[in-house]
Amino acid sequence: MSVNPPLPYWRLSSFYFFYFALLGCISPYWGLFLDGRGYSAQEIGELMALFGLVRIIAPNVWGVLGDYSGRRMALLRLGCAMCALIFINIFWVSSFFTMALIMVGYGFFWAAVLPQFEVVTLNYLQEKTDDYSKIRIWGSVGFVVFVLLLGAVFDFISVQYLPVFMLLLLGLIFLSSTTIKGQELTHDHVESVGFLSLVKRPEVIGFLLAAFLMQLSHGAYYTFFSLFLEKAGYSNTLIGVLWAVGVIAEVLVFLVVHRLFKTINYKTVLVVSLLLAAIRWYFTAHFVDVLWLLILLQLTHAATFGTMHAVSMHYIHQYFQGKHQGQGQALFSSLTYGAGGAVGAVASGYVWEWDFGVTMFELSAMSALIGACIAWVWVKR
Repeated sequence: MSVNPPLPYWRLSSFYFFYFALLGCISPYWGLFLDGRGYSAQEIGELMALFGLVRIIAPNVWGVLGDYSGRRMALLRLGCAMCALIFINIFWVSSFFTMALIMVGYGFFWAAVLPQFEVVTLNYLQEKTDDYSKIRIWGSVGFVVFVLLLGAVFDFISVQYLPVFMLLLLGLIFLSSTTIKGQELTHDHVESVGFLSLVKRPEVIGFLLAAFLMQLSHGAYYTFFSLFLEKAGYSNTLIGVLWAVGVIAEVLVFLVVHRLFKTINYKTVLVVSLLLAAIRWYFTAHFVDVLWLLILLQLTHAATFGTMHAVSMHYIHQYFQGKHQGQGQALFSSLTYGAGGAVGAVASGYVWEWDFGVTMFELSAMSALIGACIAWVWVKR
C-alpha cells in the first residue's frame, strides 16, 4: 500500500458542505415544491421513486467508469455540470411527464457525484477510515444551515423559488470539486477475486440487504415528512427546525463516532441503528402532534443516519478494495439510496391517501426492524 498522501481536509470538507446543503434543499422542501405545483401525493411518490430508480443503474455505470479510467474527479465534474444543465429546465415545465424526464436525467448524472467522491476521500484516509466522520461532518453542517435558512425564507416567499437555491449550490459544488485532485491507491498485487465473488459472500449480502431496508424505511421520511408536519399544522420555519434537529444530532455523533468504534464493535452499532429507526418511525406515526416527543425522535437521526452511514462506509471499504472500490460504492448507493429510496417513496405515495401518513410510518418501522434481524444473523463481527 502506498504512503498516505497529505490530507486536503478543508477542500474535501467544503465539497461535503455544499453537496449536503443541496440535499438540505431537496429532502425537506422538494415535496412541498411539487405539492405547490399541483401534483398529487401519488404523483409525488412516483416522481421521487423515478429519481431513486435511476440511481439503481446509474451509480454502477459511473462506478465502472471510475474504476477503469481512474478519472473520478473528471467524471464527478461532468456529473455536476450536466445536473445544472438539465435542472435549469425546471422553470419551464409543468406536466408530470416533463417533470419525470428532468428528475430521471438529473438523477442519472447526480449518481456520478457522491460515490466517486467517497472513494477519493477514503483513498486519502486509507486505513484511517474511522476519521471519515471528521470530514463528513461538514456535510451535515451544510444541511443544517440550509434547512434552517430556507425554512425561515419560505415563510416569507413562495417555496416555488426553491430551484434558484438549488442551482446556486450546484455551481458551488462544481467549483469546490475543481480544487481537489483525485487520489488513487497503488497496490503491490493484482486482484484475483472477481467483483461478483465478493458480492455473493453471505455477510456482504446480509449487510446490503439490511442497508436496503434501512433506506426503504427512510422513503416516507424523505418524501412526505414535511407534508406530514404541514398537515399537522406546523409552519415552514418549525418544519425546518425539526429537520435541523435531526441533522444537528447527526453532526454531534460524527464528532464522536470514531471514538465509539474503538469501544463498540461495528456489528453492534449497525444493529442498534436499525432498531432505533424502527422505534423512531413507529412513534412518529402516532405522536406527530406531541412536539417535545417529535424533537426527541428527530435526535435519533444520529443513529438512523449518522452511525448507520459511518458504519456502512467502514463495511464497504473493507468488503470492496483495490480495483473494486468504485463498483462497491456504486452497488451500495444503487441498492440503498436507489432501490431502497425508490420502493420507500412509491409505497409511501400509495399509502399516504389512507390516513395521511400513519400507516406509512408504521410500515417504515417494520422495514427497519426486519433489517435489524437480518444484520444480527448474517453480518459478522
